[in-house]
Amino acid sequence: MRILSKVLWTLAFLVATFVWMVLFEHGFSMKGLTEGTGAELRGIAAWFGGGKK
Repeated sequence: MRILSKVLWTLAFLVATFVWMVLFEHGFSMKGLTEGTGAELRGIAAWFGGGKK
């Protein structure tokens, strides 16, 4: 049960960090958050997939 707690805390930390960085890079608004999240996820997918941004 302890490992599950550590995994969930780690995931929460990663998600919070991702959202915080998207807000800083794309603006502190709902539009910046939604459009920035899409752009960043496409960039991450391209990076892992070997494609271009």
